[in-house]
Amino acid sequence: MSLAALLRASLIALAILPIGGAVTALADDGAPHERGKPPPASPFPLSELRPSAIQTAPAQTASPMGGPELTASGAPRKELVLFVGGYGTRATDRTFDELSRRFPSSRYDVRRLGADPAFPYDTYGHLDVNAASLIAQIRSIQADYTGVNVVSHSMGGAVVDRAFAQGLSRSDGVRTYVAIAGPHSGATFARVPTHLLPWIAPVADIVRASSVRLAQDPSSDAARDLAQLAPIPPPAGVTRLDISLATDGFVSARDTDDPGVERRVLLPRTPIEFIDGHGGSLTNRGVADLVFETVRTHEVPPDTQGGPTLYLAGSLWSAARDFWWLLLLGLAACALTLFLLWCQPPFRPLLDAANRLGGAYLRSRGR
Repeated sequence: MSLAALLRASLIALAILPIGGAVTALADDGAPHERGKPPPASPFPLSELRPSAIQTAPAQTASPMGGPELTASGAPRKELVLFVGGYGTRATDRTFDELSRRFPSSRYDVRRLGADPAFPYDTYGHLDVNAASLIAQIRSIQADYTGVNVVSHSMGGAVVDRAFAQGLSRSDGVRTYVAIAGPHSGATFARVPTHLLPWIAPVADIVRASSVRLAQDPSSDAARDLAQLAPIPPPAGVTRLDISLATDGFVSARDTDDPGVERRVLLPRTPIEFIDGHGGSLTNRGVADLVFETVRTHEVPPDTQGGPTLYLAGSLWSAARDFWWLLLLGLAACALTLFLLWCQPPFRPLLDAANRLGGAYLRSRGR
């Protein structure tokens, strides 16, 4: 890896949860898959469900008379799959493209929080504000569907958690909630900059501008909320599952701790997923299989991973955590060194000018 590439990875780490993946894989490995059907079998069957356990269409919801439940127009009623993106993502980006293809349009409507202007989603804003928007959207449309299934990525999981803490429940039609790489217990990559930046205020805008230029802002209302987040009890009557890739260095096992909820840790399937386990969790076929089957059946599928796979996944996740934590500590040390240089009179004018430029850049980006 070149020095420039390593520097970019380092700044991405300090930028706390560049959710959506600063290097998220968006490329497909063949022709586009037919909507609603899982992609062809991979030559690396490390963590996927058994082919016999995977189906591409759910059974129709039956009405009390025994036939499919119909809308007023006579069309079969569908279920809703509502995606909630992570830090720094936008409703118009391609974060959930791969997962969306798994859900046949004849059975599901797929939406994303923030796509409807009536229910805004500011991924830099307070978690509770975004949670209230999620609740309002679900309650406004849940009567149109036989069930609501929420799928989140990274910080989106924290938003969904806060929604349940605010009163979202099974009575609102929510059937399943699958969190991919969700920081249910807060985020280490939020805690460090949240505590560090106030101490190095004279050079803080230099650090922030560098992070925003290459990844995301490490200082925001959302980041401060993530720095002190605590898990909530699983919602009653809602099927819950947490999924992570073993190479996810941004959201560690400690961050994803979610008492009472089953967690699956899967192995990466491609070189890009190995390098970027956080963003790669959105393109991993094993993750997509689990998400689809959980939504289709409203039950957590059986874990078909063998002992060696589970051991390797756990060991790899620990190694990824240690690597990125050391990198984060190194970046924090660099920021502190910058501040110590500012404390020396010969360097102060230069660093003051750089900090003003950084502040101007941040304002130009709305930060």
